[in-house]
Amino acid sequence: MNKLKTEETVISLLALVRFCEVEPRMMEALLRHFGTIEMIIASDAGTLMAIEGMTTDAANKISQSSDFLDDAKTYYKLLCDKKIQVITRFDPNYPHSLFELHNPPSLLFYRGSMPVIDDKIVSVIGSKIASNEGIELTTSISKKLAEAKIQILSGLHTGVNIATHLGAKASKGKTFTILESGLEHIYPEENRPIAIDIVENGGLLTEYTEDVEYKFENQQTANRLLVAISQAVILTEFYKDDLFVYDILDCCSQIGKMVFILVDPQYTLVDTESLNYAVKCGAVPLVGLDKLDDIIKSLV
Repeated sequence: MNKLKTEETVISLLALVRFCEVEPRMMEALLRHFGTIEMIIASDAGTLMAIEGMTTDAANKISQSSDFLDDAKTYYKLLCDKKIQVITRFDPNYPHSLFELHNPPSLLFYRGSMPVIDDKIVSVIGSKIASNEGIELTTSISKKLAEAKIQILSGLHTGVNIATHLGAKASKGKTFTILESGLEHIYPEENRPIAIDIVENGGLLTEYTEDVEYKFENQQTANRLLVAISQAVILTEFYKDDLFVYDILDCCSQIGKMVFILVDPQYTLVDTESLNYAVKCGAVPLVGLDKLDDIIKSLV
């Protein structure tokens, strides 16, 4: 796809997503019905009502999407001025594993770089309130993954997630994070320095436009991307009140993603209830840091 065509596609999708509020699941339905973005833009309200789940208000908005193309072009220029890059679901560098989802994002906004789609990538996650032992284990795992040239994905919350990024940085690894907000609203704010570090050798990714502030309910939508982009998920420390981890496990179970619990034989970093739930979701417990080699070999 040439640069001009790419920009036209971005602008058309911005018109639909930002100005007509077309969500990923509806975009999937529209593309199945019309085949191309151009056909969606040219559609009328009556034709749009044939789409399952379409409402009258939504059909009226979408039928007026061509009226928003100039606004979308102006907005795209604003993003470029802010050094925010945009990738569409039609771009060859769009993570193809996102199509495992029933609602892949139409657009991803990012600073830094996107993960290299043909290189190995894993998510390393765990409790937001981690112990010293959990942080030590996570840091060691991330260092070894970085040394093996594995791309690493995690969140930006404190605890295990931050230990993941810091461990990879110590071995000059590439890390990426999925934000639960737009790129102009880093959350939590105290981790902004970590976000800046990530951009230097990896990237911050989000499906939210730059002006969207953090909301707790955004966590689930961000988690589905974190799981889908990864080839596997590694859990270190987590407990029954870690809703973030439980949601990740549910996402993994739904799309059949490999999950490993790397257990430190010296410490108890997961309670029985959480371990049982994880195993029920398909997670495989592995004891000892040396088992990380088995995980790396399992990646395709």
